[in-house]
Amino acid sequence: MELGETILTIALLLTVYALAAHIIGIWKKKNELFDSGRIAIIGIAILTTIASIWLFNLFITRNFQYEYVAIYSSLDLSMVYTISAFWAGADGSLLLWAWLISIYIAVIAARGKSYDNLIKHAMPVILVTLAYFFYMLLTESRPVRMLDFMPADGNGLNPLLQDPGMLFHPTTLFWGYAGVIIPFALMVAGIYLSDDTWIYRARRWALWAWLGLALGNMFGSYWAYTVLNWGGFWGWDPVENASFLPWLTMTAFYHSTMIQERKGGMKFWNILLILFTWELTVYGTLLTRSGIIASVHTFGQSVTAPYYINYMAVVLAATLILVVWKYKSIQSKKVFESFVSREASFLYNNWIFMAATASVLWGTTYPLLSEAFRGYKVMVGPSFYNQVNVPLGIALLFLMAICPLIAWRKASVPHLKRNFTRPLAVALIAIVIAFAVGIRDFYALVAVAGTVLVTSTHFMDVSRIVNKQKKLEDAGALKNIGRAFWNNRRTFGGYMCHIAILMIIVAAAGAVVYEQAQTFNMRIGGTYSVGDYDFKLTSIDEYAKGNKDVQAAYFDVYKNGQKVLTKGEARMYHYVKQESTNVKPMAYTVGIDDLYFSAQAITADSATVKIKVMPWMFLMWIGGFYVLIAGILICVSTVVPIRQKRAFDDININQNNKIIAEESI
Repeated sequence: MELGETILTIALLLTVYALAAHIIGIWKKKNELFDSGRIAIIGIAILTTIASIWLFNLFITRNFQYEYVAIYSSLDLSMVYTISAFWAGADGSLLLWAWLISIYIAVIAARGKSYDNLIKHAMPVILVTLAYFFYMLLTESRPVRMLDFMPADGNGLNPLLQDPGMLFHPTTLFWGYAGVIIPFALMVAGIYLSDDTWIYRARRWALWAWLGLALGNMFGSYWAYTVLNWGGFWGWDPVENASFLPWLTMTAFYHSTMIQERKGGMKFWNILLILFTWELTVYGTLLTRSGIIASVHTFGQSVTAPYYINYMAVVLAATLILVVWKYKSIQSKKVFESFVSREASFLYNNWIFMAATASVLWGTTYPLLSEAFRGYKVMVGPSFYNQVNVPLGIALLFLMAICPLIAWRKASVPHLKRNFTRPLAVALIAIVIAFAVGIRDFYALVAVAGTVLVTSTHFMDVSRIVNKQKKLEDAGALKNIGRAFWNNRRTFGGYMCHIAILMIIVAAAGAVVYEQAQTFNMRIGGTYSVGDYDFKLTSIDEYAKGNKDVQAAYFDVYKNGQKVLTKGEARMYHYVKQESTNVKPMAYTVGIDDLYFSAQAITADSATVKIKVMPWMFLMWIGGFYVLIAGILICVSTVVPIRQKRAFDDININQNNKIIAEESI
């Protein structure tokens, strides 16, 4: 047996042992079995790491006798993309997924103090999944399968994947995919044990997974913007949507956990949300790796589709059976006393996210259904998604503005007047100003109003928190703000995430509504205008770069007679090995605008180039990467104490004394 497969076989055996040790340990209540199971889990992580390093080594040494290496790399491929070819195909991606899961559970196993009864019951759920993945890696999806001959060279990597996005988009997405299984397993254990504290334990893992999913989608968006030659950042591609779906449900889950933590409500709903998130994670993997939907993201045909479908069916059925069995213990308190309250706003928030999820899922799945019932695929275009989701996004924007200042339980009319008069007045003034400076588009005006309203309400709530801190201990303005921030990191981090989403919305609205685009047949020395900019084609060059030949058209850009960009480029790449010519769009930020060049054809003395001017795009990348990451890390840094459980009717069977414990990863 090949070395890599030997390592994976031992990892599978260790996984089965760890699973048995946990099940028997739960049955016999023997801590010795759990201790040995924890050691086995750490061993699984070590072995999976060795197997992954082995696959990296095969790529680095260009060992084309291994089928996976021969398919996704070649002698002329640069080292950076040779390494990233690890996850270029279905087989390596599955190994990456299993590798990350094994590392996560090894972190849990290594922390003995947090290895309590809930974790002991959650671990079998993860180990069953991991064993299933190892089985797939050893049977159908074999990244270390050997050929019976040694090819002189490999096929090489798809030219569209030879981009820095290949390093970041798949890896962050699988960081999120792997992280989702932890809150899912904690949820299953919590239902089985009738232990509501699973929601506290799942919070940080949910945030960690959510960050990975968010970054995966942002990197994918930037990749599309700079590689796919249509000048957009989101095209509602079916497989693009597949990574967006679990992000939507995970976002809804995190918001509704606050109601369960604070009020003991929405228990059943939270269970469904985390179940849907894990199912959609596997579903996204199915779409991406089975080839059942045509997309630039798919990895071709695969024999693993039935494995993912069977897994999804078993997980769904088993979880629903468990929910029915334990239904009495997961009933919630009645927490909704008014339709105008913070509790209700969280519910409305969830409805919006689930409506968006349903629309995206329907549009993504419809081609499969049409093929099954009609015999041919009918693809759903971007217009469908925009018609449904733009109104939902607007509703979510205004709900985001309402939530920070609305009262718990029931908001009175005086309360609403006191808290929302000034923000609404500021938003109205902003609309008037926007209209006066020439903004006429309805959606642009809505974006302005919503953005100003959200900013105003968040600022008011932050001011309230700082003033409250000042009343407790007035230590000076800076110290008051610092202590208010430190003591309310979860709130402040959440607000930063809201601001990041606002920045993305403003960028999207500006780019879509106020985009200016022209396609020119340009001659060297000629000047062409788009909006306020003049573009002069200064020269054309051809040169070799790595494994491709490059044609480049160079531009100087002027605004009001002043040069604002020197030697902007529009490129075309010709990959000799793949006999493929690809457009390489280039985007440059000048002031508040992105100048976007996309060459359609380049000759010795002319070029056909599509030029776009898109305002505010820089906000999307600043908000989506920097502000969002900072907000999530601040939220993750908080410790939420498990609130005292209150007995109510016969719903909560855990009628113990105060449970005060720190949440742990």
